[in-house]
Amino acid sequence: METQNDIEFGTLEITPPPKRSIWQRLGAGSLSISIIFHGILVLIGLIFVVKIIPPEEEKPVDFLPKSGGGGSPAAQSQAQKHRVQMTQPNLARVAAAGAVSNITLPEPEEVTQMTSLGALSSGSMSKGLGGNGSGGGKGDGNGLGIGSGMAPGLSNGTGNKNPFGMITAERGALVGTFYDFKQTKSGKPNEMTVDKVREILQEITRRGLKESAFNDYFRAPRQLYQTKFLVPTMPAEGAPAAFEVEKEVQPKMWAVVYRGAVQAPKTGKFRFVGAGDDVLVVRFNSRPVFDFGYTIAGIGRNLPKEIAETSESSEIEKNLKKETPMKLPLTLYKYENTPTLNRDIGGVAVGPEFSVEEGKTYPVEILISEIPGGLFSMALMIEEVGVTYEKDPAGFPILPLFRIDGTPPADLKGQAPPISKDGPIWKFVTGATKREI
Repeated sequence: METQNDIEFGTLEITPPPKRSIWQRLGAGSLSISIIFHGILVLIGLIFVVKIIPPEEEKPVDFLPKSGGGGSPAAQSQAQKHRVQMTQPNLARVAAAGAVSNITLPEPEEVTQMTSLGALSSGSMSKGLGGNGSGGGKGDGNGLGIGSGMAPGLSNGTGNKNPFGMITAERGALVGTFYDFKQTKSGKPNEMTVDKVREILQEITRRGLKESAFNDYFRAPRQLYQTKFLVPTMPAEGAPAAFEVEKEVQPKMWAVVYRGAVQAPKTGKFRFVGAGDDVLVVRFNSRPVFDFGYTIAGIGRNLPKEIAETSESSEIEKNLKKETPMKLPLTLYKYENTPTLNRDIGGVAVGPEFSVEEGKTYPVEILISEIPGGLFSMALMIEEVGVTYEKDPAGFPILPLFRIDGTPPADLKGQAPPISKDGPIWKFVTGATKREI
C-alpha cells in the first residue's frame, strides 16, 4: 500500500560517477598542462641562448705555410731537420745559420742543386721553399711543399729544387726511382755487403736496368723527376733525404734509376762523358753506352784506376769488352778543377759514339749508386763528335750536360767538371719506351 511518503518522495535514482582511467587518477590533466607549459618555456630559452651566444667559429688548420715547406721551427722534429732543401734558379747560396755540421756544401746549382743536409739548428732552414718562414731562403713561395715545421720540403713550382729531381714534371722529365739494397721489398733488413752489392749491380746491368731486376729490394714510395744530371760532391744521405726515406734508409748501398724517352735535337754522332762516385751507367736506345765511376757496374769491380792503366791483353780488358760498352785504352778528361777524380779514377771517361736522327725517339735509362757510403757525386755530359768546344786551362773540352730542359746549369765553382751552358736540348717524350731505330 502506498504511503504518503511514497507519494511525495518516490524512488530516488542516483547516477554513479563515470569511471576514471589510471592516468586521470594520477592527475593527467594538470600534469599534461604543466609539461606543455614547461616545454614551451624551455624552447623559448633555447632560442634565446642561440641568438645571444652564437657558435664559436672553427679555426682553420694550417698544415703548411703559404709558401710550402717552411713553417714553425717549434714543430720541427729532429728527423725532419734532415730533409732536402731545393734551390731556386739564380739564387744566392742559402746559409744555414747556426747549423751544427762539419760538412761544407757546394754552391747551389740553378735548377738541380741541393743546398743543405745534416743537423740544422732551429729556424735555420724554415724558409726552405722560398716561403714566409723565419730562415734565410729566397723565392716567391709558389712551390708546393712537403713536410711541416722547419722542414724545407720539396717543390714543384718556383720554389727550390734538388740535384736528385723535382716532385713534379710539368715540362717532362725522366722518372727517378730509389732502391735500397739493404732491405727486402717489405722493408726488412737483409745481410747485405759491399761486395754483394757490386755483384747485384753487375746482374742488374746485364739485365738492362729493368724494373723487375729490383723486385727483391726496398723501393721508396716517392719518385722524382730529373732534367739534368749533375750532383756535386755531397754527403751520401742526400739521396735518401731527397726521396723522403731518410728515416728508413741508411746512406749507403742504395741506387737510383731514371727512366724515360727523349727525341734527338739534331742528326749526328754523340758520346757521353762523365763519372760516378760510385756508379754511373747509361743505356740509350736499349743499348749500354756508358759505365764508369769508382765502381764499374758491368764487371762488378772497384778498379777504374787499374782499368785506365791496363793493357789490351789483360784479363780486365777482356771482361771490360765483354760486359761493358767502354773501350780500352780509355779516353779520360782530367779537368783542372776535378783533382780528386783525376787522382782516384783518372778523371772523367769518354764513352763510345752512337748515332741519332733528329726527331726520332730513344729510350733512356740512367743508373747512379752509392755503395760504401760517405760522399756521393756524379756528372753526365754529352759531346757531339766533330764539334769544337771551349777548353779548360788543362786543355780539355768544356761540355754541356745531358739535359732535357732549357735552363742552363749554374757555375759550381770548381766542385764539378766545368759545364758549358750551351748545347743541344733533348726533348722528353711521354709514354715512349720502345726502340725506334
